[in-house]
Amino acid sequence: MNRNLVVQFFVSVDKYSDPTYNQIGVNEELYRYSTTSVEQYAKRIGVDYKLMTEPVINWIHPTFERFDLFFNDTWWQQYDNILYLDTDVIVWPGAPDVFKEYPSTVSFKPVYDRIARKNSLSYHKQRAKDTCLGKFEPSILQKKRFNAGVFMLNKTCVGIMKKFLDYKNLNGDDNEQLIYAMLESNVDVDQMDWRYNKKNGTECYFGHASGQQKFKSNYDMLRIAKEFFDHSL
Repeated sequence: MNRNLVVQFFVSVDKYSDPTYNQIGVNEELYRYSTTSVEQYAKRIGVDYKLMTEPVINWIHPTFERFDLFFNDTWWQQYDNILYLDTDVIVWPGAPDVFKEYPSTVSFKPVYDRIARKNSLSYHKQRAKDTCLGKFEPSILQKKRFNAGVFMLNKTCVGIMKKFLDYKNLNGDDNEQLIYAMLESNVDVDQMDWRYNKKNGTECYFGHASGQQKFKSNYDMLRIAKEFFDHSL
């Protein structure tokens, strides 16, 4: 039987050299609902859950802490598959067991960005300009760009991708660097269903709060999360 884990990272930005790196900020209330929903999900499907709160990678900003999953072999001495989730992702009740849905222990599993597929080739070319993604054809980025708030790993894909994840030298943010590592390594990929990473989504499996909307008092994801999870806080 595979040993599976769901992990989130939430480390204070005050512990890093560039606390304003992604210029988004943290909604503390949303964070509480996220971690509560994810922990309940892990318990329901019978896998381990961990919330990491101290720096390990310790590079620029806590968003890079997810890279510890690639460079710390201890993870893979304990687990066969790991699901990474941002702390602004809410797992809605009834979400399927993602480990059963995607059982491969060799492929990298992101959720390709459906919105990116609607953007023009010129948009993708301009967006990739002056980043590590600039070497790839816009048509490839249009099809395979993903949001790094949700992805699944295993020892095999990590061993293939980490050779290309030179995060201290690559020109690009954490998301762009993960896309680069996926494309450059030619790792096997299983695309997960869009419902596992739906921007500002409530009618899906995993809703991912995005941008400044998550700070609005009438934000739908937060309102519905209160209905489902208030009793657990």
